[in-house]
Parts: sequence; structure tokens; C-alpha cells
Amino acid sequence: MIKQHLFRFLSLKGISSLLRLQKKNTLTVLSLHRISHDRDYFWNPITPETFKKLLQYVVKHYSVISFADISQLKKNHSLSKPCLILSFDDGYYDFYEHALPLLIKYNLPSNHNIVNDCATYNQTIWTQRLNTIFNYCKDQNICISFFVQGKTISFESFNGNWIKFYLVMYNLLLKIPKTERLDILAKKEQEYSINAVWKMMNWEQIIECSKSGVEIGCHTRTHDVLSTINDVDILHKEIIQSAIEIEEKINKKVKILALPNGKGNEKIEEIIANSEIRYVLYTGDKINSFPYKNPGNINSIYRINIVEESFAEMILRIELFHTKIRKYVYV
Repeated sequence: MIKQHLFRFLSLKGISSLLRLQKKNTLTVLSLHRISHDRDYFWNPITPETFKKLLQYVVKHYSVISFADISQLKKNHSLSKPCLILSFDDGYYDFYEHALPLLIKYNLPSNHNIVNDCATYNQTIWTQRLNTIFNYCKDQNICISFFVQGKTISFESFNGNWIKFYLVMYNLLLKIPKTERLDILAKKEQEYSINAVWKMMNWEQIIECSKSGVEIGCHTRTHDVLSTINDVDILHKEIIQSAIEIEEKINKKVKILALPNGKGNEKIEEIIANSEIRYVLYTGDKINSFPYKNPGNINSIYRINIVEESFAEMILRIELFHTKIRKYVYV
């Protein structure tokens, strides 16, 4: 509560406006996922009401563009406002249900990066499965433990801190191969009779999004952690073949790749270099220099993660307040 009052006070004092003045010749890219009334303690979707307020804010203070607009702005960058891109990942159905109508209403472009197997088979992404397990155990007051690479990690060791326990498990699972990671999740789902099924957009809905001004990008075939894959053929399927399949579905070129969990390496970069992808999206909670000097090259784009929180804090996060003071204090 004190934290919320602090952010509201800072917002009322115009801190967000002062921070935004420092964004001349920069590109802000927001990393968004679900727009829904569903609640998730560990990765909370933005409610449609908050998303509407967010759109009203960015319309007022930014030039909202697409990645396709960048090549033109490189030639004639004379906008009076800093540039911003609304970038979504994963392909949840609630984007089609709640976000798309608002984007159309405000006539705003956006980017949505699709996981092929989610669109084709309604696959549930492993991170969502992990969240479902954690939410269930927290709600049921279950002292859950995981056996990972020869060690047991138990909630008992975290003094009741669910977020800390979750982050430790999440980061451990990021480092292990897909088969081992999915086996760990499947065993817990079976143990607690959890059915982690979430509705994703199908190809017909994705095509409709594309026709409605949504710039479709690739988020790989299965949303695996690419940095854990050593087989070049599998990486090629995850990156190149998945992008080609999306192109065939929407009848447009795909030049955007959002790396799952923001994880890449030199081998992945080599594969991307031999593709038609021009924008590789990472996490990092920072902004990008703009306009770019080398339009023919691959551009690494950093995004600011946005989830449901008080609107005052969300705005300050967009304006990099958290990033700037993180070296001094945890927020």
C-alpha cells in the first residue's frame, strides 16, 4: 500500500513527464502478453480496463508505430513525440477477444509474435504450465517441492515467499533441456490433477489480426528455451521453418523474431543472420537508440515487460523509473 501511494505521489509530481523528456531519438517497445480478467499471482494479465487506459496514455504521449514503419522513419525522422511499439507474445485468445477491438478503436498498429504449435494445436506454453502449478499450490496452501538435476527444491526453504521460490524454479528450468523440463512439469500436474489448458488464437484468428493492422512475428515453433538446444536442425525448425510457416498462413513476410524468455547465443545469431529476419526482440527493460543507422542489418530490440499493477507504477515503469533507480534500491 505504501508503495502504491509512493508511485501515485511521484506520478502526480510529474516525474513521468520529466523522464519522457529524455527519450528524444529513442524507441520504446512494450512487451505485453495477456489482456484478461484472469488473475495470476506470478504473471498477472493486464485487465482490459487497464489496457484501455494504457492505450490512451501512449496515444497522448507517443507516436505509436509498427516495425514496418521504421524504415521510413529512418529516412525522415521528424516526429514531435518519441516512438513506441506495442509488442505482444504467445498468441493468447484474449488478445483477439479484448486487445484487438481496442487497438482497432484507437487505430493503433501493434506487433504479435506467434508460437506455431499454440496456433495449430492449442499447445500450452511451459511457462504458463509452471504458473498454473504455482497458483494452484499457493491457493491450496500446498508445500510443493521439485526434484531438479539431483536436488530437491522445496517451498519450505523460502520462508513463505512464493515469488522468490517461483523465480528460483523458473530460472532453474530455463537452463535445462526441454524433455527434462516438461517431464518435471508433467509429474507435478499429474500429482495434483492439474489440467493446464489455455485458449490460444488459431490461424484463422491470427490471419484476421494480420488484416486488422497487427504485424505478425515469430515466437518460435514450440516456445522452447533456444539457448538449451544444441542441435542446429532443431534450431532451424524453431526459427526459420516456423517463420516460413507463418508467412504461408498470413501471406506476408515475417521479419520479426521474439526470442522465448529473451534467451539467445552465438549459434542462434548465426541462424538468424542467414534468414530474412530483421528485428530480434529481447527483454531487458530498456529503450533503443533510434533511428537506426543500418536498415539492412539485423536490429536487436529491447523491450520493457508490462504486467497488471497500479497504473501510476505502470507508467513510471514505461518511462524507465524502475530501471534508473534499480541500482540503488529494489522496486
